[in-house]
Amino acid sequence: MRPGAQVLGVADPDEWLELTIKLRRKKALPAPAGNAGGKPLTRAELEAQYGADPADIEKVRTVLTTLGLKILKEDPVTCTVRAGGTAAVVESIFQVRLFHYSHPKGNYRGRKGDVHVPAELAGIILAVFGLDNRKMVKRRPLRRKIHALNLAQRAAASRSWFYPAELATIYAFPAGDGQGQTVGLLEFGGGFFADDLATFCQNANVAVPTVKPVSVNNTPTNQRDGAEGEVMLDVEVVAGVCPKSTIVVYFSTFDEGGWVSAVDTAVHDEQNPLSVLSISWGYAEDAPGAWTAGALDAINDSLQAAALLGVTICVAAGDDGSDDEVGDGHAHVDFPSSSPYVLAVGGTTLKRSATGVVTETAWKDGDGLRKDNGGSTGGGVSTYFARPSWQTVNINSVNPGSIVGRVVPDVAADASANTGYWTVVDGQGGASGGTSAAAPLWASLIARLNASLGKPVGYLSPLLYQAAANGKPFGESGCRDITSGNNETASIGGYVAGTGYDAVTGWGVPIGSALLNGLK
Repeated sequence: MRPGAQVLGVADPDEWLELTIKLRRKKALPAPAGNAGGKPLTRAELEAQYGADPADIEKVRTVLTTLGLKILKEDPVTCTVRAGGTAAVVESIFQVRLFHYSHPKGNYRGRKGDVHVPAELAGIILAVFGLDNRKMVKRRPLRRKIHALNLAQRAAASRSWFYPAELATIYAFPAGDGQGQTVGLLEFGGGFFADDLATFCQNANVAVPTVKPVSVNNTPTNQRDGAEGEVMLDVEVVAGVCPKSTIVVYFSTFDEGGWVSAVDTAVHDEQNPLSVLSISWGYAEDAPGAWTAGALDAINDSLQAAALLGVTICVAAGDDGSDDEVGDGHAHVDFPSSSPYVLAVGGTTLKRSATGVVTETAWKDGDGLRKDNGGSTGGGVSTYFARPSWQTVNINSVNPGSIVGRVVPDVAADASANTGYWTVVDGQGGASGGTSAAAPLWASLIARLNASLGKPVGYLSPLLYQAAANGKPFGESGCRDITSGNNETASIGGYVAGTGYDAVTGWGVPIGSALLNGLK
């Protein structure tokens, strides 16, 4: 039960539930080779070698239908079975009790008791999602500064904010417009609105890209629920840098089952095969009442599959510094940015003087917390995921007794709303920011790199920590180091930017031309 929740009553026995059931793989996924060598798997190869065994799927189908569930979909490549049934049937099969709860963050259905898999399916079913549909604590709305500016004012070089293409120039992105590239975005609320995009593209003087909204498990794609600002920020950042790309926007529910389904849908979308995916959402990996171990493992497994397929996944590192919106005094890192299979993206504050001189520090506005109208880059050491062998950095957690965990972020880019990105949302233009802007900017860079190289960049993160031709880590030569600022927002402290890699801005901000040369 989520802290602060109160029981409203038992679930109606006839209430319809739809479950996402994860099955074991034929064999465990191997460590991705990344750019260090090896060739990405095709989706057919992934299914044949590491998908679910057809015999396991058949057994799950037979047992669950006999017990009263209806099979809605079977997918061997994602090792998933979707099934539906009444609450009474579900409670009987998995030996749990379902209740409805009230909570200040939104009412939800939850369970009491551990999930028990039917004896015949022990070892085959690894996790069941959908019994509990509590919403993950949503990120607070992005801080936007609304500007009713005329064309001359928007064009003025003296303004504090940037069009995405201007940041692409500052960061020396390879030339291009994203032609032939398909960029995916994961969204957990809000909607896509073509009229806002058209206005933005007119403001930014770029072509309007092709955008394909995709509903995951019948999730609406056109909600004006306050989250549309996040959606349009993601879309418009990519549109501003890669206007000739195809942008596929996957909408799902902001609960564990929605996350599992969204990642699987995007990574394995055969109609829209992606080479890069951007995720601007997440929550602290160890926050009370948030992620379960089953969800962390299932999503991380899917992200590992993406790395094997050569899909680069850029994930925002969070916007509340070392506290990461938890408020218990300890330092936390955001998931899924803490997964070892993604490119974790932190934030900076970039300023350009009237003479064109650029200065950049780690992002921290105000006290670093959005609840106080501030914000700061996430970053730190995971308490769940062990440090991968390729992440050869000497950074310790500020939390006493913590594991030697994955360090976040890997890289960074401009994130402050004070010097952020021009966006159009609900018909209004304004400046917006957050690491949720930095992540799609990096995804846009990956798309341009893919186009320039004629092949996908793929699993980039390990390469950043390996020696380049000059003997220095590739991240050091491919990024501009950010050496000042901190993300200290938790009572216990946080992390400080300095020379070389740090847990505030990673290797720094991109030098696109250097990255391109190093990847050739």
